[in-house]
Amino acid sequence: MRAAAIQLGVGQSVDETIRTARELVDEAAADGADFIVLPELYAVPFVQPEPDPEYFALAESLDGPSNTMAREASERHGITVVSSVFEAASVPGVYHNTSCTYSAGELVQTYRKSHLPFSNGFPEKFYFRPGEEAPSAVDTVAGRVGTIICYERHFPELARAVALDGGIALALPVACASKPMRDVFQIELRALAIANGMGVVCANRSGLEVEKDYFGTSAVYGPSGEILAQVDDGPGIAIADLDPAAIAATRRTRPFLRDRRPDMYAALV
Repeated sequence: MRAAAIQLGVGQSVDETIRTARELVDEAAADGADFIVLPELYAVPFVQPEPDPEYFALAESLDGPSNTMAREASERHGITVVSSVFEAASVPGVYHNTSCTYSAGELVQTYRKSHLPFSNGFPEKFYFRPGEEAPSAVDTVAGRVGTIICYERHFPELARAVALDGGIALALPVACASKPMRDVFQIELRALAIANGMGVVCANRSGLEVEKDYFGTSAVYGPSGEILAQVDDGPGIAIADLDPAAIAATRRTRPFLRDRRPDMYAALV
């Protein structure tokens, strides 16, 4: 698996952002990437600290322009692309923060963000209905992968669910601009990789968007928590190889999944 995290600058129009994203996806594919992750709600401005009813105008259906770009790129290159969209559901007035995984042009997974913040300037509960399905893994042309979204990295149970379902890599679209979180951002992502013995591919925004300064740091992490590739600021691509054999070997030498004792964790749930 050759994994790539696409990092986008902010402040462009929706059409310009999608065009930039397409160019970066094509560039990553030309460099051999077969598993590409885009940032959270990559094509539109992200939510600001104060709830804004006008923001709903940016929502689109699952077959709207954001996912159309990802689907077409996935089909064109015969690869896996994880898109992220502000979804207007079929029920009027219902919206989701949704990620869609395309494998060789086929939609193989739709995951709706189930844990939503209303803190640190991210009033997402105002906009989105939480998803009702737990994260899981799905087979793609790149390998077996799963997705969680941004704030959900704080809940290790979600990444563990992907690992227990056979996922060897975790897609993590994010929109991270919170200064208090920047200091622990990579610690958390490295910990998820180590605890589950899997790759983590995290794609963030970069730059100032109204009141928020997105800090980038998109990266690909190996199963021992090592940073295999990283983009600091501005648009770019973090790309690196994730070896399924190395992931399997890591899970044998650090058998955390084997040594779990679910019978002792009942009090947690």
